[in-house]
Amino acid sequence: MDYKISKTNFGEKPDFEYPKPAFLEELGEEGLKKLFSDFYDLVVESDIGNFFPQDEEELEKIKAHNVKFFIEACGGEKHYSNAVGHFDMLKTHKQFSITEKARREWLGCMEEVLKKVDISADAKQSFWNFLETFSKHTVNVDERQELEDLVIKKG
Repeated sequence: MDYKISKTNFGEKPDFEYPKPAFLEELGEEGLKKLFSDFYDLVVESDIGNFFPQDEEELEKIKAHNVKFFIEACGGEKHYSNAVGHFDMLKTHKQFSITEKARREWLGCMEEVLKKVDISADAKQSFWNFLETFSKHTVNVDERQELEDLVIKKG
């Protein structure tokens, strides 16, 4: 497994490939639900935990909602589209200030839980490659611009 994380070029929305069907086939819907439950339990304790509800009941709603998207993205039933309709990544994440650093923290949490899943390396790699590229679409704050603005304000 290669859990590499490439840098986001701010504003660029790279093409991505959805995971191979083998990921969901090997893990199953229940396995994917557990993976994301474990993931969100870890992410709420991370440096980006403030993006997620700390209330257990609210967090469970987020888990259930988001896993629908990932089941569909992995070739499963269209639970997300049937419940929500079209998914707009930028609109959904606009309310959060997501930096490259936050993206890397998110991916680091996912890496930690993926390492514990007992499926083929090929299936894991396919899912990782999807997340690594897809997550670039969520970065909506240019850290370089923030630093320049800070320097100007202090200057």
